[in-house]
Amino acid sequence: MRSILPYIITLVFLCISCSNSKNVTQIEISETAGYDRVLEYVNASVSVERELAVEESILLTNVEDGTSILAANINSNLEMYQHKYDIIFPVKIGANQTNTYNVSIVNGEKSKTLKSKTILSEDNLTIDNLSYKATFSTEDDKRGGQVNGIVLKDFNKQLLRRGHIAMHWAPNFSKTSSQYYFNLEDLQAGSKNEIKNDIYSVVKERAGVTDSVPEIRIEGRYEFYADLPYFLFESTMTVEKEVELNLLRNDEMTMDSLFTHLTYTKKDGSIESLNLYSDELDKLEVNHVTDDANWLAFYNLDKGYGFASIRLQYDNTNMDGETSPIHNPYTKITRSSNNGRYWNRVLSDTIQKFPVGSRYYERNAYLVFNVDSTSPEKEIVYYYNCLKNPLKVQVKAGL
Repeated sequence: MRSILPYIITLVFLCISCSNSKNVTQIEISETAGYDRVLEYVNASVSVERELAVEESILLTNVEDGTSILAANINSNLEMYQHKYDIIFPVKIGANQTNTYNVSIVNGEKSKTLKSKTILSEDNLTIDNLSYKATFSTEDDKRGGQVNGIVLKDFNKQLLRRGHIAMHWAPNFSKTSSQYYFNLEDLQAGSKNEIKNDIYSVVKERAGVTDSVPEIRIEGRYEFYADLPYFLFESTMTVEKEVELNLLRNDEMTMDSLFTHLTYTKKDGSIESLNLYSDELDKLEVNHVTDDANWLAFYNLDKGYGFASIRLQYDNTNMDGETSPIHNPYTKITRSSNNGRYWNRVLSDTIQKFPVGSRYYERNAYLVFNVDSTSPEKEIVYYYNCLKNPLKVQVKAGL
């Protein structure tokens, strides 16, 4: 995997070699799950003795090897006697290793020459990193803004999409009085639609209600990071007024005829692979992919690319701490029009009432991966293990 770390480290040394710095705290990063991490992004909250000036930045220096890197400030909590900054920064760390970073305030004026490796277009509709280019839908974007398509840069710019609708179509639901179902594409005009970017990431947040089912509030959040082959998405559906639905789903990706196979994890931990365009798929009509499967993916065995959903969190707890109503939950793999295929997690597929306070949450990583000829799921398993076992972060203040 190509990494931005060597470039940023070199630039930082050039930018700050003559700057004065003061050590204010330390951050200890530990890998405890036994996996080499080529690139991960770490979030931490650090306290400093004063508010940072506009031209200042937070620098992290590895105690072991002396390399340094700038952190991106993503939030601040400034009080009279305490100044806290939420920061994000990239790390590389070996299996079962611990790295310690000194945290300093430096004159960061020249660091503005560092260019983001996750590029947001001027119209906020395209996000570029080294692995892919993701586009948001342009159908009245003020009302929507879900991922519309993904260009795979390492596979001859192959475009993943669903020709007539957005590729990402979740969460979604349908009222019994309607033949249509609705999602983030259908939020009312004026709903929350915010996008923020820094040198390492782009975050897009959507929230509101739809015209047709105003009883349900939807919240969605995308996170895109430099050099990583995946992006994160989380959503919450909250019932604010009792409503009768005939369909409730999340984690839906719908695509044209771009793949040859499906692979997924079973309850016993084993891995199953099926041909998407043969009778093999019929077995899923009875033996479904479970609603809580660790991951699933479509891949093209001939062209060597794949696209996966790694399920990081899945929680149907309501506002009172009890289980929200579901019916026949499973992961559905669907043969669609024009030979398309899609997956989604069915939460309910029958007519039923959903009381106030019902809530449905998901957090997934959507991964572009290389298909190994002998073990197609090899990269999925690696990223699943890394994402489910995040690095341990400890802030040691008062140094």
